[in-house]
This record gives sequence, C-alpha cells and structure tokens, in this order.
Amino acid sequence: MALEVRGARRRPVWEPGPARIARVDPPDGACGVFRDACVMAQLTRPADPRSLTGTTFRIEDDRGVVPASLHVSPDRVVLVWRAERLLVPHVEHVIHAEGIRDLQGRAIEAYSSRFVPCDLVSNGWPP
Repeated sequence: MALEVRGARRRPVWEPGPARIARVDPPDGACGVFRDACVMAQLTRPADPRSLTGTTFRIEDDRGVVPASLHVSPDRVVLVWRAERLLVPHVEHVIHAEGIRDLQGRAIEAYSSRFVPCDLVSNGWPP
C-alpha cells in the first residue's frame, strides 16, 4: 500500500556535487542543426539570474559572438539561447558557459561544446 501525502509541497532535489551543466541540446559534435535552432542547457542547480549574460552564456562562430537573447525557465535550471540571426551553415559554432553562479553564489563549472548548422531552417520544414 502506497502512502500519499496531501497538501505537502515537494521541493526539488538537486544533484549532489558541484553545480554544472548536465545537458545541452544540440549535443557536442552535432552536425545538421537547423540554422534557426535554439540552444538549451539544463543545469544541475538553479542559476542566479543576475549571472546570466551574453558573456557568461554565448555562442561564437567564425565571425565572433552570435547576437542572441538568453532566457531562463521559471525554476532557473534551463537556459534557452535564441540567435537574433540565422546561424552560418557548415561553420563550427562553439558554446561557451563560464561565470554562471547558482542561487547560493557558487560557480557553475565552465562548459564548452561545438555543433555545425546545415542549410535548412525549421520554419520551412514540412509538418
């Protein structure tokens, strides 16, 4: 028989160990990424929104830093990066995350990965 607790608020349980980026989409080494794709990063602990800037989470291509907007989920564990222009096809793009802090002010481990966009955009893709 399962015991059910009503009315209790469940608090999230964060992963033990240092705060880090647990998952990024597109993953490291991905090829054929749509030119209008968002980049999403999932953290192991909630981020301090004051530490989220175009410098602490950015993507660079052969032209430099890609202009973009950065949004955070209500629970502060998912970052969504959206470029303000189409990504350059067949050019390596590098994701850099450094200087992000959690809600207790602790540094989230630096992260870097790479992906390559293709010629396609998702808004023109058939349903």
